[in-house]
Amino acid sequence: MNRILALQFAFDWMIYDVHKVDYNPIKDIEAFWNHYALETVSANILQLLSTYLDGGLGENRLLKDEEMQEFATALYRVLIAYCIVNHRNIDLRKMQLSAEAEERIGKELELSKKVAEFFSRLSK
Repeated sequence: MNRILALQFAFDWMIYDVHKVDYNPIKDIEAFWNHYALETVSANILQLLSTYLDGGLGENRLLKDEEMQEFATALYRVLIAYCIVNHRNIDLRKMQLSAEAEERIGKELELSKKVAEFFSRLSK
């Protein structure tokens, strides 16, 4: 029970961070995308969903509890950051991702574009 309360506190505390004078949502967005690839985000969300659907039994788990908690926290933090960016009309073009993240995202988007175009041609 203490673990759940600690997790709840950590989640609640993140929303209060946005009220700090030096809070910069772009930093949270950069940190997220520099750390997680799109395919990792997809796999982790599917893992969280499957854990929820199997009642937390842990069957076919790819992530440890700590890794799932770390990812869920990072995902919540980046969602809050995007919300603040939208609310404050912050220009995301100021965002600077690492060269590795930029290249990785470019490749992932190019691959998904090719797959989408393939299925589009099939559906015609």
